Amino acid sequence: HGAFIQCKLNDYGRSLNLTLLARRSRHFAGTRYLKRGVSDRGKVANDVEHEQIMHDETTSAASGTFSSFLQVRGSIPTYWTQESSVTMPKPPIVLNRVDPTYHA
Repeated sequence: HGAFIQCKLNDYGRSLNLTLLARRSRHFAGTRYLKRGVSDRGKVANDVEHEQIMHDETTSAASGTFSSFLQVRGSIPTYWTQESSVTMPKPPIVLNRVDPTYHA
């Protein structure tokens, strides 16, 4: 699961290639309101990795200059649940396990 977009840009005489990638993990995927927290195997819910790659072809089309920006997002990595219903718009969050690596 993912997305890929690539386009060629011109910026004041510079030839640029912009590539956008999004990769979604298959391990604990689901809708935002039904899958939350972390699984028993340590995989967070709705884990997505976004990458933006910029290639400046001005100097040389073969090598050029590359830059990359990576962003990773996902659910809060703790064991928790939240009941959702129409009658209760802001239900309380219930922690149902103890994280052994957490220290206060």
